Amino acid sequence: MILSMAHAEVTEADRDNLIGEWSDLVVGDRPSGLVSAYLIHDGPYVRVAAVWRDVEAHDAAIAEEGAHPAFRVFEAAGADPEHSVMSIVGSFGI
Repeated sequence: MILSMAHAEVTEADRDNLIGEWSDLVVGDRPSGLVSAYLIHDGPYVRVAAVWRDVEAHDAAIAEEGAHPAFRVFEAAGADPEHSVMSIVGSFGI
């Protein structure tokens, strides 16, 4: 499994637009291979963390959408997110 993390600084004024876009995203069809996704508020930063079955599923979702699905959330707030992909080597809990 992998963790895809996108984050950007978002002003308080733009946060409602971002949350609205997140709401639209999560009621749509779930991309194949997406295990779970989280919207995280951390001070002035907003993060979208998503666990994917594997990097191939992650890359296929990007190819199908034409861009990373999480980037739509940040675009609604006028933010340009940073993005990283990490391997999950262990887990505990959910």
